Amino acid sequence: MFVTLPFGNQTLQKLWWKKQRTVEKVRSTGLLGEYDLVFVIHPGNRGWILEAICKEIAAYSSGRFCFHYATENLPSAKAYFFSHYCLLPLSLRANPEIRDRKLIVFHTHPKNPAEMGVSDRELYEALNASTQVVCMCSEFANLLIAEGVNPDKVTYVVGGADPQIFQPHDRGAGAIGLSSAYQPRKDPDRVYDLIKSMPHRRFILIGRYWEKYEKFPEMMAMEHFSYVQASYAEYPSYYAQMDVFVSPAKLEGGPIPLLETMMCNIVPVASRTGFAPDVIRHGENGFLFDVDSSIDVICDLIEQAYQLETNIRATAQPFTWENFSLAIQDYAGLI
Repeated sequence: MFVTLPFGNQTLQKLWWKKQRTVEKVRSTGLLGEYDLVFVIHPGNRGWILEAICKEIAAYSSGRFCFHYATENLPSAKAYFFSHYCLLPLSLRANPEIRDRKLIVFHTHPKNPAEMGVSDRELYEALNASTQVVCMCSEFANLLIAEGVNPDKVTYVVGGADPQIFQPHDRGAGAIGLSSAYQPRKDPDRVYDLIKSMPHRRFILIGRYWEKYEKFPEMMAMEHFSYVQASYAEYPSYYAQMDVFVSPAKLEGGPIPLLETMMCNIVPVASRTGFAPDVIRHGENGFLFDVDSSIDVICDLIEQAYQLETNIRATAQPFTWENFSLAIQDYAGLI
């Protein structure tokens, strides 16, 4: 189902996409039968978190499902899961017949819908026509309601982590961890200032594309800083070296690494965005700071985190991908 695209050869790329379009058209005819659940994914999200979340939902489903990387020619299904909210109005344009099916829309964080060719009005009309809009945090569920989406249509389900993969460890003189790809909303300047301000602590940053950051050479010159571009399977081995996890982003839907590290018994210190306020009880199982907090405030919270004795994993146990998947399947009417 998941084919590696041969990016190095243009002829092969064209043949691969032609094959994909043919498969999608065959699916849409119904000749392959009706699916229980179709995951609608933007082709640009291959290999990224939204596709990974769809795979996690599917892993705990006993029904018949498929992954569809386009908004046209949707296969017949009892329910559809739109991995990005703008995919719903685009899919309704191309497939009006799906309106009477279960339409589950996933919402991580706000983004200008015009970037995907959708007006605000079309987006909110589509969301109100859906079965359920599932946000990953209460912050953005409340925001959608404030912007006119029917409250009965909106809920939130915190993301998940695999407790079998992310095992706990005892804390003691471990590093400060960060985990994210380089993006402006991740507040790279704050990450840089934080590392520079705490030379007595070791930092590990797991991520991609940080070499694009203008201060990256200066970061790499700091002896107490390590940058790791690891495969996902290697994440647990790096988490095992951490005592504190910091999420300094200005805007988040999650972040998922927050839950993964909490499963590993790492103390979270996070900005008040995404689901951090939904899972962290300030001073009890972690610490929260405002998105515009000073570096001094964050550094002080990190030092407090090193003194915390709470069993962090115990507070994260409800947030598994199995529970997340079951909630989505329930909204889709499949269980």
